[in-house]
Amino acid sequence: MSDFFQTEQLSDDNPLPLVLRPADPRRAGRRDLLKALKAESAWLEERLLEHGGLLFRDFGLTSPKDFEKVAGGLLPALKPYVEGQSPRTKVRGNVYTSTEYPKQLRVTMHSELSYAKAPPSKLVFFCETEASEGGETPIADCRAVYRDMPTELREKFEKLGVKYVKNMPDTEKGLGKTWMDHYETKDPKKVERYLAENDMTWEWLPGGVLRTESVRPAVRKHPRSGDTVWYNQSNLWHVSNFEAQRRDALLQICGGEDRLPTHCYFGDGSPMSDEELDTVRKVMWDNAVIFPWRQGDVLVIDNILCLHGRMPFDGPRKVLVAMG
Repeated sequence: MSDFFQTEQLSDDNPLPLVLRPADPRRAGRRDLLKALKAESAWLEERLLEHGGLLFRDFGLTSPKDFEKVAGGLLPALKPYVEGQSPRTKVRGNVYTSTEYPKQLRVTMHSELSYAKAPPSKLVFFCETEASEGGETPIADCRAVYRDMPTELREKFEKLGVKYVKNMPDTEKGLGKTWMDHYETKDPKKVERYLAENDMTWEWLPGGVLRTESVRPAVRKHPRSGDTVWYNQSNLWHVSNFEAQRRDALLQICGGEDRLPTHCYFGDGSPMSDEELDTVRKVMWDNAVIFPWRQGDVLVIDNILCLHGRMPFDGPRKVLVAMG
């Protein structure tokens, strides 16, 4: 039990996310929430480990400054979005817009930076402006996704891991984010140090393009609970994530799979089939929990236990994110 939070579930059949509201309506402001986060930190950690995600509602948050303060109360430090492939804008400090992927398209489920050597342990989202239609951030339990994956396919991923390949231009005119945007520096030596420290190989191609490769596990164990979870972005990086027309256009423009902005293989370099990736996506979406944002909502997820995505939307949706 908590002296500060009233708890409920969005649905009876799914514990993700746990909704937290003020237990006392007189203590429902940003300062009250910050005090509660500090006083109940151990209790909140246990609830997050149990549920995978916590949704804070009705605390009167309205601005990026409000969110930065609350995110700082939930995370030990707000980290920069280094190595991330999604287009984002820094709003203040290490608070970013959520993906700026075209609003008419759905962003498939994924764990943030699961292709990195040291991905963030938590993500915190803030709904500053809800969309007039759609724009939900679906979430799913990585434990359930691992459990529901067909055994033969799961064992193949678990045995081989995933090889991620990325080609980053040095100008905004190229496809995808530049390597400067990816690593938040214009210094190639700093980038190379980062790549070496994070067990990645690289090559500078003609025209200033940076090509990187890394092999990461497809499945991980949670450091606290020991739960085995599905933890890779093969479904998002693989070219089969695009509809046929866009996929064909990308392959023609780039000159083949090995020159796509992002693509992936099994860890031994063997190809992944469209059918295998379609199965992965289906299991993820079958486990998805989709709920509408409300202005002022803050959602914190354990980035190892919980996947997230984004639904298409209409209107001026603005959702911010911090990670750590």
